[in-house]
Amino acid sequence: MNDAILKLTKQLMKISSTKDDAEALSAALDIVKKELQGYYPIEEYESQGIKSLLIHNTTHRTKHFKIILNAHVDVVTGTKKQFSPLEKDGKLYGRGSYDMKAATAVMVILFKQLAKKISYPLALQVVTDEETGGLNGTHYQVKEGLRGDFVITGDCGSNLNIVNQAKGIMWLKLHSSGRKAHGAYLWRGDNALWKLHHALAALHKIFPVPSEEKWVTTMNLAKIETDNNAFNHVPEGATAYLDFRFIAKDEKNIMAKIIKAISPDIEIEIMFCNPPEYVAPDNDYLKRLGEMGKKVIGEEPQLIAAHAPSDIRHYNEVGCVGVGFGPKGAYQHADDEWVDIKSLEEYYYILERFLLSLEK
Repeated sequence: MNDAILKLTKQLMKISSTKDDAEALSAALDIVKKELQGYYPIEEYESQGIKSLLIHNTTHRTKHFKIILNAHVDVVTGTKKQFSPLEKDGKLYGRGSYDMKAATAVMVILFKQLAKKISYPLALQVVTDEETGGLNGTHYQVKEGLRGDFVITGDCGSNLNIVNQAKGIMWLKLHSSGRKAHGAYLWRGDNALWKLHHALAALHKIFPVPSEEKWVTTMNLAKIETDNNAFNHVPEGATAYLDFRFIAKDEKNIMAKIIKAISPDIEIEIMFCNPPEYVAPDNDYLKRLGEMGKKVIGEEPQLIAAHAPSDIRHYNEVGCVGVGFGPKGAYQHADDEWVDIKSLEEYYYILERFLLSLEK
């Protein structure tokens, strides 16, 4: 089984399917379609030029499935070398190996081999915009009515553990306005950058950068910009872009904290916001997945929390639940990204046992 998984994984990894390469993204989807064409119905979606697929085992058209396997074939940018898969010491190195073309390959091959044997509605969702928010992939399909009793995504960094909660995400834009003046006559102007600096300093006190991994709400200052391009001008406008990752207990009060901390003349724009992900430990599907994991690898997968959300959050918005569950690996988005080859087969058999167990 691992030979087939590795072959498909490498095919996908050789494609530089980054957000700005629509042709490469389509090529990656074409590989998936070629693998499953003629076996199962394939529905193609497109939103804002972003394409995605939904493959299912039902002979009649339905939007509601018992289980949905969620995968993505888009990756972050990388060097040319990173799109040449390298096997070394039981690991497969390269862009997308861990995030998440290897897991996608497992899901595709598993679906191809197993879905006809499953009597309940089962779907495989493959999208091309997870790395940029998933709004035109998973979110769009959900908006079009797609629902699942339980969703599993391989995009999570779980290492064969189960991610049952993840932080929410909110992107804010802060804008300050001032008054132009000559840089030598500061008292005639009102420096928008200083005003913005005071707001950012106040927020930094509330949301300091952790010195180590902690389950707390964090704030990343992603960018500051101004229209001022001269040394001898007082800037009249400045904008900061902030990335908040918030835990569930802060969901209801995070905006109140932000508003209270900064001057009322600072404009706040919420550019994007999704709630935290959460599935209760006693969820029947979650427990069944854990049981199958123990049967295959000999130990119960741990329940873990993720600092970065997945496309599961789009299902949470409509009352559907799901978890992150993927193979072993490390360094997603980094130069030395890798996935553990042995764990791909373990991942396959855990998912296989899980899906078959639901027939009983």
